[in-house]
Amino acid sequence: MSIVPLFGIVFGAVFIGTSVRVITVGQWLRRHGTRVPGVVVRLRRSGGHRVYYPTLRFRTLQGFVVETESDLGFNPSPVRVGQQVMVVYDPERPQRVRLDGAVGSGVLHSVLFLIVGAVVLVVSLVFTASSWL
Repeated sequence: MSIVPLFGIVFGAVFIGTSVRVITVGQWLRRHGTRVPGVVVRLRRSGGHRVYYPTLRFRTLQGFVVETESDLGFNPSPVRVGQQVMVVYDPERPQRVRLDGAVGSGVLHSVLFLIVGAVVLVVSLVFTASSWL
């Protein structure tokens, strides 16, 4: 088997797995998370990818101030430093936080990643299968 189809299979599987994880966490937070106002204190740019991860500061319902980075990055960023936002956090692990709403849930990004991953995976599998015949 050539390295190109193998790379495509791995790449497609990683994209699909990442998409499923982002959707699952977003759905869990939507159902079980706590919504509170917060503020964007920083935007971290990830490498050369120009993906921006917001660091959010908010107060939990128990009164603790939490400052943590969202696990979901954006390009372009839908928020700016200093902006007041609604956040949704895991009451058991307040460091697990996302922007509240459609953008913060990750569904839009994940569907795109899921489609790309599925296409790459299927094309790689077809190419691999045809080389065996």
